[in-house]
Amino acid sequence: MNADLPLTIGIEEEYLLVDPETGDLAIDPPEAILQDYEALIGEGGGAVSPEFLRAQIEVGTPVCHSIAEARERII
Repeated sequence: MNADLPLTIGIEEEYLLVDPETGDLAIDPPEAILQDYEALIGEGGGAVSPEFLRAQIEVGTPVCHSIAEARERII
């Protein structure tokens, strides 16, 4: 590892989408759900991306240069 490179941090969270009536994993979540969550997070707040399972999404911060910056992105 090069000691001259600045350290960065990012935070990722994984969510499983469930059917509100049955509590089972969502078999076919709507395609627009990713765009809806992106709109809720807002520009610069992070990113929402699909995962291998259709019922799973990932929410992550952008690359941050301090823990304080990462904390601001998730609040």
